[in-house]
Amino acid sequence: MTDALVAAVAAVADTAANGVMIVESGVLRYANLSARDSLAPGADAISPVLAGIVDAARRSGFWSGAVTDPAEVPGELVASAWMVDAGRGSDIAMVVVSRTSVSPDPPGEVDLQDVSGDVRRRVQEQRVVSALHRISVTGSTDHLANAILETVPPLFDAEHVLILRPSPDGEKMAVLGATGRTTEDLDGVQVRASGIAGYAMREGGPVVCVDTARETRFDTSEMQQFGLRSAAAVPVPGSPENWGVLAVYRESTGVVTPDALTVLIILADVLGAAVHRTDLENRLRHRSLIDPVTSLDNRTSGYRRLDDALAVGRADGRLTAVVLIDLDGFRSVNETFGFAAGDALLAAVAPVLSGAARPGDAVARLGADQFAVVCPGLTSTFDATALAASMLAVFAEPISVDGRDTVVTACAGVAVGHGHRTAADLVREADIAVSAAKRRGPGHVEVFDSAAGGALQRRWAVATDLRAAIDADEMTVVYQPVFDIEIGVLVGVEALARRTSPTLGPLGPDEFVPAAEQAGLIAALGERVLRRACRDAAAWQRLLGAGAERRPPSVDLRVNVSPLQLRMPGFLATVDDALADSGLDPSTFGIEITESVWLEDSDTVRAALRGLHERGIRILLDDFGVGQSSLGSVTRFPLLDGVKIDRSFVAGLPVARSEAVIGAVVSVAEAFGLDVIGEGVETPEQLATLLRCGCRRAQGYLLGRPTDADSVAELVRAGGMLAASNPSP
Repeated sequence: MTDALVAAVAAVADTAANGVMIVESGVLRYANLSARDSLAPGADAISPVLAGIVDAARRSGFWSGAVTDPAEVPGELVASAWMVDAGRGSDIAMVVVSRTSVSPDPPGEVDLQDVSGDVRRRVQEQRVVSALHRISVTGSTDHLANAILETVPPLFDAEHVLILRPSPDGEKMAVLGATGRTTEDLDGVQVRASGIAGYAMREGGPVVCVDTARETRFDTSEMQQFGLRSAAAVPVPGSPENWGVLAVYRESTGVVTPDALTVLIILADVLGAAVHRTDLENRLRHRSLIDPVTSLDNRTSGYRRLDDALAVGRADGRLTAVVLIDLDGFRSVNETFGFAAGDALLAAVAPVLSGAARPGDAVARLGADQFAVVCPGLTSTFDATALAASMLAVFAEPISVDGRDTVVTACAGVAVGHGHRTAADLVREADIAVSAAKRRGPGHVEVFDSAAGGALQRRWAVATDLRAAIDADEMTVVYQPVFDIEIGVLVGVEALARRTSPTLGPLGPDEFVPAAEQAGLIAALGERVLRRACRDAAAWQRLLGAGAERRPPSVDLRVNVSPLQLRMPGFLATVDDALADSGLDPSTFGIEITESVWLEDSDTVRAALRGLHERGIRILLDDFGVGQSSLGSVTRFPLLDGVKIDRSFVAGLPVARSEAVIGAVVSVAEAFGLDVIGEGVETPEQLATLLRCGCRRAQGYLLGRPTDADSVAELVRAGGMLAASNPSP
């Protein structure tokens, strides 16, 4: 700061009649000729009197007066001194002096006004330049531009300061910043390049217009239209050519002094340096996220895009897949032909893969010969495998590498994510899948499965069969009766999906439900079961109202719902449609959820459960008493209407410990006003113990195996009574 201040002051004070000095921390940093003449000959430092003047200025910020110099030079020292604000901790004083000579005549009046005003103005300009320079180094370009637009007008007695940049065609100058205007105000605002700004851009140097009425070098009509009479414009340097223009406009005619023009040039240079720094930072940031060989996203950027896609999927319920593509024989290319040949191959493959990707997909090179394609917004694993297959299909034709057609083969591994998965999770899983694909040979696609070996193929085969069954509406729905075991009457049924594959044989829900979830088919499967069950239940309700002498009071329907279904944005609408199409009363309908809902306790899930509750649909918590399904879940989520005691406790009856647990569950449920259902009842002893514990409702093979809708209808017609009703406790 001090060197810049010395240079600025020297520009106006070197030949001034009055003495001008700069003192920093007691050291004389500058003295013009007049100041040195007024000091004792040969003096290299300030005298004690000047030190006292500086001390006085330091205490109050400003001091002015006349003192007698104790040195052997006659006369008085007339001085003005003030402290220069150069930032925190600075100790810089500006001193203007004049020594009056001893004379019998009264001393003449010493006029310091002119030089003092020049110095003050120059110091103010230097303060502005220094402050803006600090911003250019530490702040953003936008911050610097705004600071220039705010601080420059007073220095030039100007009403308007503009920052302009030429349009690509050179016909216009876009206004990027203007005094008193916001970025939104200036959106799309342009001026003609035929004016002073464009002229300065073409000339490559500063331009001053004293009076628009007499200007002939450039078009001033636009300035006159807005009442502007004079201006100055300076190019903002860039690389390799000027970046734009910094222009000052006034509504009155007048010259711009050389000193003021110098300040404008300095400010344009400061702005140019900031623009250059920002461009450099952007290039470095771009370079840090781009693979230099292929110009694709690198590993860091690829992971970031995958995490972003997963975050969007958590909100909209869609799946995100990553497809890893490994080139075959890449190491041999490097070893045989050298790394340059390997890089040329990678550079040739990159645009081919990018061309095969969908709009919105991201292609990245993770390292060596491995590419990743991030595929957001999917509805099933089948979508991901189809995309992977299309990626591998591009290798069916030779690829031009350095002008030579080259045969390239590859394998692909697919991992699909939802919920709270991370990019690292999916890439690791896709890497396992691609390793399995490479073992099968070029051109193969494998989908990740946590199970090893043949289980992976089994899961995929199940998902493929399930998709065909859903599309053809071939899923079977059976119903297990639920009885009031105190009076031995049917009160409800639980809908259960079943599948017997023509190729895989009978498939249990413990196998096909996880396969459906992983393949993104759970929503479609759940909707099929829901609509079929609602139609059947509506038919049973009509039987209840047919006037039979003996009939159960009600047959409520319960359908199992996966957490993934609850996360689907359209789940509530699907339930509404199913109820409306079937005519089923919502009060006779309910869903069963498992403990995994608590692990998926997102805003979407809570909103779905709240919507069901508001519709009068009952919510039951399955497998109560194990895992997350405990007293904590009941108190945490008050929308529950009932709990189902886990079959592991029922299987332990009539052992005292299991009986104690069931008794405690019943007590807790009654305290919260919840229904209790015992699952898995297979023996009369278990049934009797449930009754003794106060559990009134139960289901299990002893009471009734899962059966088809017609059998349930026959049971309803028969009054819904147990074959051996009302067992004694």
